[in-house]
Parts: sequence; structure tokens; C-alpha cells
Amino acid sequence: MNEPYRKKYPIHSYEVDAEGRAHLLSLLNFLQDAAGDHAGSWGLSATDVLRKGLTWILSRYHLKIVRYPLYGQAVEVTTWASGKKDFFALRDFEVLDEKGRTLLGATTSWLLIRSDNKQPVRLDNYVPDGLTCPRRAVDDDFPPLPLLEAADAELTIPVLTKDLDFNKHVNNAVYVQWALEAVPADVMNAMRPMDVEVSFRAEAFYGERIISKIQDVRGATPRAFLHQVYRPADGKELTRLRTVWA
Repeated sequence: MNEPYRKKYPIHSYEVDAEGRAHLLSLLNFLQDAAGDHAGSWGLSATDVLRKGLTWILSRYHLKIVRYPLYGQAVEVTTWASGKKDFFALRDFEVLDEKGRTLLGATTSWLLIRSDNKQPVRLDNYVPDGLTCPRRAVDDDFPPLPLLEAADAELTIPVLTKDLDFNKHVNNAVYVQWALEAVPADVMNAMRPMDVEVSFRAEAFYGERIISKIQDVRGATPRAFLHQVYRPADGKELTRLRTVWA
């Protein structure tokens, strides 16, 4: 039962940038789709657990990207449940190109919570040990990400209907896109994020306005940024990120 799950995805024209390389958002959506399919094969997809009054919450993400695939190519996503740690379920990913070369590796950490009171539940009651395979694509114990000391720029963004998932809160990949929107244009035009760490901390909902703040990590080689996405209405921090560019 702990066999990895594999699924292929073609890179469409609407999933690439001006140079024909897949958007990071597109890759995140591939990973999320494959994870949902794999969990669904065990009766543990988001819709499955919702019927039990539960929901999956993504807590941490760490991607290490070797190369971005191009329009017209196809990629194969492999994913597996890589372990359980306290209340957290770990899931890892590898993405290969058509020749079997590694494009990226990623690891994630998830909580299973009650829909009514948002309290985490013990995974042993829902996720059997036989489902996990201890191999990691990215070795990360998920230490806390640093908070911005002083923002170099910030951007106000409205939450739109297209940002929502079936739980009626913002899809996890959208927070990453919001963070990237604040990156300086000269960096966006010349580089791409190759290492992305994300700590999800709270939810955003339709009609709200959020602020994406960014701090340049001075002297970092390669170029690096700290990010924070928060809701100014109540000062709630929604997401904290660190990105490295090349």
C-alpha cells in the first residue's frame, strides 16, 4: 500500500511564462493534483475526509527546483506519504522530464483538523502506518522561517473568486504566487525561484485584501528574499516564505 503514485502532466500554453517555461504556480498545481489523487486511492482525499467532518491543512512546503520544463513537454510527478511526525503527515514529491531527468524535489507537511473547531486530530486514527514510505525527496525538519525585519516593498492584492478552492478559502498555491508578485521586476525578468520554502499560518477568504511584503536578503549568493503575506484588517500573518533565485 505504500507504493508511490505517478501521474504525467503535459505543459500547456496557458501554464508557461513569456519564455515558454512552466510557471511555479503550474508546478505547484501538478503536485497538489497528484497528492489528491494518491490520497483519494486510500479514501483520504480532501472530499473523503470532509464527509467525516475533517479537512487537510498544508502546513509547510519546501521545493528544490533543478530546471523548469518547457511548453509542449510532459512531466511525470511521483508522490508518496513519507512519514508521520506528531500530528503532522509528511508527503514528498519528485518530478522528472520525458528522459527521466530530475526537474524538482519537494517535501510537505500536513495537518488533519476538525472542520468545526480547527483542532488537529491524531493521524493514527485515520492514516495507517502501512501507507508510509520513509524516503525523502528533500531532507527538511521544517524549522521556523525568519520574519522580515524591514520590508523593501509591499503590494496590496484582492482575494478573487478564482483564488478559492472547494473549501471556500484560498488555494495554497495562490499564497506563493502572491509572494512572487512583490519580487523586483529585474529579478523576475532575469531569474527564477529555485529554492522555495513556505510556512502556511492562516487562511484568507473571498473579498479580503492582503498585503505581500518582501525583504531582500543583502549579500546573499545566490539572490534570496524573505516574504510575508498578511491581512491588514486584523494584522493576521497568513504565510511566511523564503525564496532563492538563479
